[in-house]
Amino acid sequence: MVFRLLRAGLAALSVLLITALVACGSSAPAGNTPAPAVAPPPGLVKDGVLTFATAATFAPFETRSADGTFQGFDIDMINALAGSMGLTAKPTDMEFDGLIPALGGKRVDVINSAMYITDERQKKVDFVPYLLIGESLIVPKGNPKNITQVPRDLSGRTIAVTRGAIGERYMNAYNDELRAQGLPPMTIMTLPTNQDAMLAVQSGRADGFDTSTPTGSKILASTGETFSSAATYKNETKIGIAVRKGDTETAAAIQAALKRFVETGEYEKLLAKYQLPATSNIFTSQNASPPSTPGHGG
Repeated sequence: MVFRLLRAGLAALSVLLITALVACGSSAPAGNTPAPAVAPPPGLVKDGVLTFATAATFAPFETRSADGTFQGFDIDMINALAGSMGLTAKPTDMEFDGLIPALGGKRVDVINSAMYITDERQKKVDFVPYLLIGESLIVPKGNPKNITQVPRDLSGRTIAVTRGAIGERYMNAYNDELRAQGLPPMTIMTLPTNQDAMLAVQSGRADGFDTSTPTGSKILASTGETFSSAATYKNETKIGIAVRKGDTETAAAIQAALKRFVETGEYEKLLAKYQLPATSNIFTSQNASPPSTPGHGG
């Protein structure tokens, strides 16, 4: 009887010891969370979060769906960049004019809003470039006026532009070139919106209309039976993520995350997803190489 009790006790003790050993072996040491692929910048507005300012009214870069969800090229990209730093990206939607003041006031960590890099803006913020934007001339399907060379083939044509857009300035400059060559200038039809310019071509009142290359690609993808692209030009405007002036640590972190995003092929996949033209890829051999060191954009 005593022997049976002793044997049962030893068996129970063995089970307890084995259970304890298994538990010890399967528990990860505290604080052993894998390090992020890219070190996050210090001094974030909120720990663990990359807070970004955006004006979500510019498809295909940043818009909001009917239920308020943020969507677009920039949104997908910043989510991926933040994820590689072990952070969660959090958008703060506002008017475009409020973006730079929000960054300067340290209410956000970066601006991610398809912001064109200009000399004036570079006086206030630093940029990490990620896209090249040009202009497209959209014409009726089949290009009936055979417009292929800009500005030569614009001579004597009627071209619609959006009032205040950079394309209006380009067309006026092209008219100066045409006059200097002794050629008749184009008629520039200035209209309130891009949609109005598109309708002017569709109705036959204009021979073509100017728009940005991303917008042109989107139009062709949705109305390919109506329009064609006659030419692209002025592919020289850079778009970038803005950081506070002199904030080299945040710039370096964004650049490192962007470099990884490019090298893994996710950048090109995102261009394809949003039907952006190949000329928008700022990292192709004819444009630039993936960012590797901190510095100022543009």
